[in-house]
Amino acid sequence: MQGTSDAMLMDEEEEEIVDMGDSGPQKPNAPIGEQLRVEASKAAYYEIIPSTLALHPCPIHCVATTKNMKWMFTGGEDGYIRKYDFMRSINGDHNLTAAQRHGLVDSIQNAGTMVSAWEVEEVPLDAQPSITGLTPEATATIPSPAKISQIYCIAVQSEAHFLLAGCESGNINLYTVRHDEGVCQHVLRRHDKPVSVLTLAGDERSVMSGSWDRKYIRWDLETGAIVREFAPLNTHITAIKFKPDGGYAEEPYYSGNGGVEDIAFVLSFDGKGSVVDHRDPAGIVKSVGCENGVPPWGISACWSADGKRVYIGRRNGSVDEWDYAEGRIIQNFRLPRDSGPVTAVQCMPNGRHVACASYDNIRLWDLNYTVPASDTTMADNGSAGAAPSGALNEFDPLQPLVPFSIISGHHGGTISALALDWSSKYFISVSGNRGWDGNSNNLCLLYSVKSNN
Repeated sequence: MQGTSDAMLMDEEEEEIVDMGDSGPQKPNAPIGEQLRVEASKAAYYEIIPSTLALHPCPIHCVATTKNMKWMFTGGEDGYIRKYDFMRSINGDHNLTAAQRHGLVDSIQNAGTMVSAWEVEEVPLDAQPSITGLTPEATATIPSPAKISQIYCIAVQSEAHFLLAGCESGNINLYTVRHDEGVCQHVLRRHDKPVSVLTLAGDERSVMSGSWDRKYIRWDLETGAIVREFAPLNTHITAIKFKPDGGYAEEPYYSGNGGVEDIAFVLSFDGKGSVVDHRDPAGIVKSVGCENGVPPWGISACWSADGKRVYIGRRNGSVDEWDYAEGRIIQNFRLPRDSGPVTAVQCMPNGRHVACASYDNIRLWDLNYTVPASDTTMADNGSAGAAPSGALNEFDPLQPLVPFSIISGHHGGTISALALDWSSKYFISVSGNRGWDGNSNNLCLLYSVKSNN
């Protein structure tokens, strides 16, 4: 009983109201995570500082976390899912050696704390796992050694009850995590080429998958059945994002899970995006293409926190901003020349900033930036010039010369994914090419985010 009383006392302490200054009134007894989320949604700018490197021996194609950021999972080229204790990592339980810190920015001192890992094996059709996992008879049918699959996408339940991993064969393996860790309990079979995208719905009872076979499918995770298989697109599926419900400050929202479970944005490799409504017999209700000479290419997209805009990374180092209500691209902002393709984008909760990852750096772009009349560093096409990051206009000390700031840490390597936790306190970047073009520097960096008003 003493342990129960202590736990209840800790919960009460966590729910004490913290003075948030000008960020507005808070809910009575709101948990600290919710207070941080409200503060982040009202921030004028963010400081994103890298502190931790989770070492990997191979390119990292995907990353997923639990809602409370207790656990972080990565999947990569060597076919292993790695499980990290995120909090012990970010808090610096272990330090990097001098050799490991070589070439990194000074703020990165901590080493990631990996607690376990397991291989993702291809499960033959005649070895379908039972409800309690692979039976001895089924295990005997698996070729020895079993084929290890590269992992291009993973999705984890918010409390780590289960994890889904996409395989090269097109199978989707479902693993238990909190008990019988790493045991494949079921295999979802329909795709016949590598699975490139897995996105859990907000209720975590269904998942949408996309593949190199051009198909995208919604699955019922309670029965393993296909809820709906949509008409194939022209090229590989590269991103699937459920539409947020538009209430970032009031409703749960974190990387990996969506809000409006009937509406999703689907992006294909040729740069064409589609808004899919599961309630509509036609499926696709709106489409977006490439305009104004933008190359037909896209592997990353994200919704704004309010669900009104979609941001799509392009091969020519630019990002399209697409308005959901108007159904058109309202602007295209271009990174500095030679930045490289934009391979990952992540919108911040204030609706004003978008993190854009290209080969050279990760930039935090200010959508509300206006070009000063005296600024000569902006080209006619809207691309930023060579002014140093964070440089201020001499005529107006509070007005930066460029519409972005550099998020330090990453440099030189294709970013496969960016992740922001639901409270917007932590940020993650991983380097890999997801089986497409680009070189990796094998870095998984963990950042702390400070919201400023």
